[in-house]
Amino acid sequence: MNKMRLEDDPITRVRDEMEVITADGRCAGHVSEHTASQIYTSNCGQPIPKEWIRRVDLEVYISKRWYELAH
Repeated sequence: MNKMRLEDDPITRVRDEMEVITADGRCAGHVSEHTASQIYTSNCGQPIPKEWIRRVDLEVYISKRWYELAH
């Protein structure tokens, strides 16, 4: 069985005001709020589910391109 440990879940490293970067390198806004399952940004018209998060370091990188987000 392959269970993910809580510290392996990238959404646990998301913090308010982090920049969200799309797969094509554009800024989708800054994190305004987040839950255990999704993040909300200042610019994006839809919540971003945690399944879209590819990695989190100084920014949040998502797997969707700019044009795939509802604006």
